[in-house]
Amino acid sequence: MLYAFGSNGRGQLSLGHLEDAHTPAPCLIPSLFPSVPPREIAAGGNHTVLLFPSGECFFAGDNTENQCCLPSTIFPSLTSFHPLSSDHRWEHVSAGWSFTILVDYEGKIFVSGNGQKGELGLGEELRDALLEEIIDFSPGKVIQIASGMAHTLLLTASGDVWGWGAGRKGQLGEPTQSIVPRPRKVEVGFPVSKLDCGKDFSILVNRDNPQHMEILGNDRYRIGPSLASWSGTGILDVQASWNGVYLLETSGTIKAWGKNDRGQLPPPNLDGITSIAVGSEHALAIAEDKTTKERKIITWGWGEHGNCGKSGGGDVIGEVFTLDISAPENVRIGAGCATSFVWMEG
Repeated sequence: MLYAFGSNGRGQLSLGHLEDAHTPAPCLIPSLFPSVPPREIAAGGNHTVLLFPSGECFFAGDNTENQCCLPSTIFPSLTSFHPLSSDHRWEHVSAGWSFTILVDYEGKIFVSGNGQKGELGLGEELRDALLEEIIDFSPGKVIQIASGMAHTLLLTASGDVWGWGAGRKGQLGEPTQSIVPRPRKVEVGFPVSKLDCGKDFSILVNRDNPQHMEILGNDRYRIGPSLASWSGTGILDVQASWNGVYLLETSGTIKAWGKNDRGQLPPPNLDGITSIAVGSEHALAIAEDKTTKERKIITWGWGEHGNCGKSGGGDVIGEVFTLDISAPENVRIGAGCATSFVWMEG
């Protein structure tokens, strides 16, 4: 069962309508929808992508720019999840404001949508695409891909990073270019094990020394110096919001730095956290009581569109909100641009 809540003006929650949802609501799903949890949940400005272990992809939301990998003349908007009919088995997916990046099991990289700042990676002249391959680009085995609002980073098994799109703030490394229209190697001086993209910055984790992380691009909230002085336990996960960085430590605690005007940073003393999902300016987490092993799903941050799950909407500042749905062991969470998703068996 897949639940969604938050911003839904283009149908990106797959609820069959265009109204925001302030509490978790069951998504409309097609008959051929997989019964296993999605491996990846990606969200753009107003569209959502689900990637399943089978290599199948499902899209919902705004498709006026072909960002759902379907012809916009036929499907301008999808108010319920629609499968991507394709001969490809997809391995990785990411989504930016109005584009989607897909990597298949052969390592071929495809793009769909609109990009005025090189977001598609197809060169300076091509700003619109419908599931088009980035040719003459073979970076090696891809293990992760991430997109911010207008830039994308791709990580290979060798620890190399490639990027394209908007680069004016330095989020794609040196030399700084306003637009990087084709994939280029991002030189950081160390092999990378994990990465993510904020609105106009990037974070990269050193594979050889995981406590060393690099911020590229706009660091107006001085996240880089905070990371440099961090001396916590090991890292389970690293994710970025539009203006923040969140570390899930092996101890089950979260450390976060960045913008906090709407409660985006977690309250202190959270523990027992087993999973996080960071959206544009809000977050979800699965928390487990160390004694009873009882699990719950909590949210905090910007909640104007209902994306924190509170009845009536509203921000969750300095505390967490516990969703009124169960959290069995096999549960997945996802977050996007004022959108939230919870998958559980049932």
